[in-house]
Amino acid sequence: MMKLLARAVLPLVAGAFLLAGCTSTQLGTASPVKSDTAAPSSENPSSADPGSASTAALEPCTLLTAADVSGYASSFEPAEEKKLGGARICRFQHKTASATEEGMILSVAIRDNAPLDSVNDTGNGVKDLPVNGRPAKEASSDAPLGCTVALGVGDKSRVDVNATGLNTVDKACQIAEDMATKIVEPKLPKG
Repeated sequence: MMKLLARAVLPLVAGAFLLAGCTSTQLGTASPVKSDTAAPSSENPSSADPGSASTAALEPCTLLTAADVSGYASSFEPAEEKKLGGARICRFQHKTASATEEGMILSVAIRDNAPLDSVNDTGNGVKDLPVNGRPAKEASSDAPLGCTVALGVGDKSRVDVNATGLNTVDKACQIAEDMATKIVEPKLPKG
């Protein structure tokens, strides 16, 4: 019974640690950056000026849906949408039938005020990992075990794609990279 409880609780704790490790605070006063060019009036500003792309209009459970995660395991609990540490999160936890199954948690975290360069090292370093031509970074951890692929959106925000609670870091990163490339990145504004 304790082993089953540990298998159920460990992925939740791992996910919380990874999400908490990806936040940062920058002190100072926000001020607009002077631009020498005007955005064309008939174009979407995020396509005219990639640095102005924003995550403000994005909803986490539209970036990662039940249909999207169905290919990674036989069944998942319903989506859980919440705010945690300044991020808007949508997460899916794999339904496990026994203590021997992986307690996989797949999630996205929209960080409206965290630029790509604010990704924290969670234990195994941070590496550049462009996704579909978009600037991105990958950070993984052995304890708690998991992997995050952070996708830059404009100059001031990012979307983190997370896989936690798997048996190996390699598998967690493989799944996070796959979700980032095939599912999440194509749904993001360019920039």
